[in-house]
Amino acid sequence: MIFLTNLTVIIPCYQCKETIQNTLNCIEDEINIICVDDFSNDGTLEVLINWKNKLPDRRKVIRHNKNKGLGASRNRGVSEAKTEWIIFLDSDDILSTECLNDINKKWTSIENSSGWCHHPYLEWNDLNNKEKLRKTDNIKEKHHLVTKRMPFSASGGIFRKDLLNMIGGFDTDRTLEGTEDLDLYMRLLNFGIKPFQWSKTPHTKYRTNRGMTKNIREHGAKVLRRARKFQESSWISNAQFDLAEKEIWRQIARTEHKRGDFKEANESYKKSGNKFSSRLLNLIAFFKIKL
Repeated sequence: MIFLTNLTVIIPCYQCKETIQNTLNCIEDEINIICVDDFSNDGTLEVLINWKNKLPDRRKVIRHNKNKGLGASRNRGVSEAKTEWIIFLDSDDILSTECLNDINKKWTSIENSSGWCHHPYLEWNDLNNKEKLRKTDNIKEKHHLVTKRMPFSASGGIFRKDLLNMIGGFDTDRTLEGTEDLDLYMRLLNFGIKPFQWSKTPHTKYRTNRGMTKNIREHGAKVLRRARKFQESSWISNAQFDLAEKEIWRQIARTEHKRGDFKEANESYKKSGNKFSSRLLNLIAFFKIKL
C-alpha cells in the first residue's frame, strides 16, 4: 500500500480495557500506530504493552504520568508521529476491514486535499450490534458546525500533521472535554481550510452506548458552552447562537427519543423551539412511540 510510510493511526486510551483490543484488531499490522494511555488504572496499559511487544517496530505506547484528557492525548500522539499524515481512532470505535484499502486507492486525492479529510460513519450500539448511517448535513458556513448535524467525527478523521500543528492542535480545556473536535473544526474553517470527503463509504463504526454519547445531556451542555465561546469570539452571531441552542436541544431530544426515554425527550423537545417538526416529534414521544 502506497500510503503506509506516510500515515500513523493515533488512539487516545483511557479506562478502555473492555474495548481497546477490538479497536486494535481492526487495524492491519503493516501500519504505524501510536496509543497514548492517559493514566488508566483498569488494566488498559497491560493490554497495550502486550499488543506492542508483538510488533514493536510499528507499534508505540506512550504513558501519561497523570490524567490529562482527550485533547492532550491526541496532541501527544501527533507530536510523536513521524509521518506527514494522521488518522485518529477512538479506543471504543472500529474501522471497517476495507478502510485502509480504500485509503490506498484514494491516496492521491487525499494528498492533494486541504489536509482535512473525512468520510461518513455508522452509529453503533455494541450491546445489540445494531448500526445505522449517521444522518448529517452539509457544512457550508462556520455556524453550521453548531446549527446543523455535523458529518465529521474525530474518530476516523484524516489530517495532515503540519496543518494540526499550524492551528495549535486540540484544545485541552477539561471542562469542555468531548468538544475539542468541534473547536478544531471551527479553527480550521477560520483559517480557510475546507473539509474534503475522501470516501462515500461509512468506514467508522462509532459506539453510541458508551462514553460521552451515553450521557447525552452532559455532552450537550458542553457543546452549548463551546458554542457560547464561539459567540464570544465573534465566530458566530448572537442569532446563530440562538439557533445553535435550539439545534443542540433537538439533537438531545432525538437521542433520548430513540432510546425510549420519553419523559426526557418531551422536556428536551420543548427547549428545541416551536418548529412543526419538533412539536410533532414531541407528540410522538408523548405517546411513547419510538423513532
